[in-house]
Amino acid sequence: MTTTTGVGTGVAADLIPGDFLLTMRELRYPAPLEPDVCTGQPHAHALHVVFWPMRGSSFVDVAGQRHHLTLGQGVFVPAGTVHVVDPDPATSLTAVYIRTDAWGGDCDRVWGVTVNAAARELLVFMAYHGMPSDRRFRAQRLCLDLLAEPSLPSLELPLPGDGLIQPVARRILEHPEDSRSLEDWAWVLNTSGRTIARAFRADTGMTFSEWRTVARMSVAVRLLADGVAVGTVSRKVGYTSASAFSTALKRVTGRGPLQFRAVR
Repeated sequence: MTTTTGVGTGVAADLIPGDFLLTMRELRYPAPLEPDVCTGQPHAHALHVVFWPMRGSSFVDVAGQRHHLTLGQGVFVPAGTVHVVDPDPATSLTAVYIRTDAWGGDCDRVWGVTVNAAARELLVFMAYHGMPSDRRFRAQRLCLDLLAEPSLPSLELPLPGDGLIQPVARRILEHPEDSRSLEDWAWVLNTSGRTIARAFRADTGMTFSEWRTVARMSVAVRLLADGVAVGTVSRKVGYTSASAFSTALKRVTGRGPLQFRAVR
C-alpha cells in the first residue's frame, strides 16, 4: 500500500459531520470550501474512500495502477493512500468518504468492491434528502455492509514511471489507435527498440505489446460503458475488425463487449 509522503491528509471532521459514518460527493461538482475533497492531483485522506461511477465509466490512479470502473464497480482506497482521480470536469466519478473505525471490510489494501443498484440509490438519496439522525445512521450502516462485497475485478493498468517511455504511454492512452512499432518509437525517441522494450518490461512487468493491448482495452471499456457501438470502439482503439477486438477484450478481461454494458 502506498501511503502519504509529503502529501497532506484530510481531516475526517471536515467532511463527515457528528457521529455519522460516511458522506458522499459527486466529484464533477467543484467544492472550493471543502479542500479535503478529491482533486486531479496526487493527494490522500485521513478517511477510507470508495470510488464508483454514477453512470458510464471513470478511473482512479492508485499506487501506480489505473483502475477503470464501470457502473456497478467500485474501488476501495485505504486512508493515507495517495491517489489521483479522473480530472475530466464531466466525470461521473463519485467518492464515498468513510470513517476508518466504521469500515468492516479489508482495509490494508486497494481492492474492488460492488456498488449495486441498492447501494447507489441509498447513497444518492442520503446525499440529497434530509432524514432523522437515527434513520440516517442505520442507512449508512446498511450501505457499508453492501459496499464490503467484492466486485468483479476492474481493469488495472500499470503506469510507467520511467521518463523514457512515459511519452509513449501517454500517446497510447490518448490515441489508442496509434499502431507504431517499437522500431518506430525508437526513431522518435532517438534510442533503440531493445532499450524501449527493456524499459517497459522493467517498469510495468509487461512487454510493450502487452501493455499497449491492456491500455487499449482500458480505453475500450470506458467507451463501451458510455454506449459507443462495438464497431466504433474497435476502430477507435486500433482494431480493423470488431471480431479481432472482441477476442482481445475477452483475452484481457474475461468478458465480451456487451457485458460491459450490463454491469448494474
